[in-house]
Amino acid sequence: MPSEIADCINRLTPFVNTTDQKRVPGLGTPEDVHLYCLKQFLWRSDMVRWGDYNITKTDMDFVNGLLASMVEQTEGKHSRNKRQSKGSKLPQTGFRIRKEYRRLSDTERNAFHKVLNQMKKNGQYDKLANLHRGAATMSAHFGPNFLGWHRVYLALMEEAIRKIDKKLSLPYWDSTLDFDMENPANTIMFSPEFLGDGYGVVTTGPFANWATPIGQLERNIGGDSELFSKEIIKSIMKRCKTSEIVAPTADSDSDIELYHGGPHVWVGGHMTGLNTAAHDPVFFLHHAFVDYIWETFRTRQSSVCKVNPELDYPKASGEHASNRAMDGLSGFVNIDGYRNYWTKSWYKYERSPTCPSCGSPYLKCDKARGVCVSIERKLTPEEGSQAGGSLEFFAKDTAQSPRAASARDQVKQLDVGPTFRAPPAEPRTQKAQLARMR
Repeated sequence: MPSEIADCINRLTPFVNTTDQKRVPGLGTPEDVHLYCLKQFLWRSDMVRWGDYNITKTDMDFVNGLLASMVEQTEGKHSRNKRQSKGSKLPQTGFRIRKEYRRLSDTERNAFHKVLNQMKKNGQYDKLANLHRGAATMSAHFGPNFLGWHRVYLALMEEAIRKIDKKLSLPYWDSTLDFDMENPANTIMFSPEFLGDGYGVVTTGPFANWATPIGQLERNIGGDSELFSKEIIKSIMKRCKTSEIVAPTADSDSDIELYHGGPHVWVGGHMTGLNTAAHDPVFFLHHAFVDYIWETFRTRQSSVCKVNPELDYPKASGEHASNRAMDGLSGFVNIDGYRNYWTKSWYKYERSPTCPSCGSPYLKCDKARGVCVSIERKLTPEEGSQAGGSLEFFAKDTAQSPRAASARDQVKQLDVGPTFRAPPAEPRTQKAQLARMR
């Protein structure tokens, strides 16, 4: 048996529990684990099916050029091991502050969209998106390297963005602001002014008609699983050790990777697949929020738990071993993602919006609950039902709407490969609504 398959089986077997499908949905027996790991291995090794868009030498030259500049800027002057002792230099494009997406001004948001489209046209976006596939589907998931690998990956994308426009930073999508709405699927996020269509092929907004390796960009928002909630984050923050919030050692109520899979599946379409998710720009905004949550946890580790987050890399072997080279991110090893210099010298987060002033015309304060929530976008008749001669939209209508039904049919045709593990469907999703109608 190839070592990659054996490592996968050893890592996922502890999750097997036929009475707790929340841990790893679909992996209820040892046989399920063996089949899953075999499919992962074949997906990684069968390069023919990805032959039309493998990372070429030209692509890697571009990526490695970015990585080289990042490593160079983080090396310590007197370091015997450059990867283990980073300096405090700023990145080449300067220190950056990441804000919640809706907290950007219209000018900032449009500039961000413009740069992503420029990167899409010149091929840079797809080169970076293609790093989140193949070997990285295992070494950057299902273990402690999940957090660090994605931190470096986000910094790489952000550096590429800022080489075009130094005024920009990578925004984050706080999906708790949408979870707290009456119907999260009605959020302004999936409007032409923000991320474009949420149902079916994306034909409106800044990423309209984007091509991906498996066809035009598609979504089906609110189809399954759930967005981040404040309760989930509070549960994560009760822990002190990284091993308590990452696979395979975290309990199901504090597993940050499991809950990060929720928004992936909730957005649907390309976002559901490990190999395809990064081709939707929502990916980078979502993962910036995951990183925000992790940084909040790290701050609490230092101040409350008296734990050094930089050294708190859980014991792991194989692809998640602390000193193993990061797949696709040459110049870094896994533990480098845990270094303090990222949020000391590279970037910091503006705090997520809070009441009474949510700081954006696209957010409002729900005074009854004391939380900021997203405003709703202007809905179309195809997204709801007509009652009493006027359009009224309710959470219960979403699954029955023509747009949602069409989107469900469309995304079923997508061959996204391995999918993210995620929590079960919350009551307002299409999946839960359809189950109630049976």
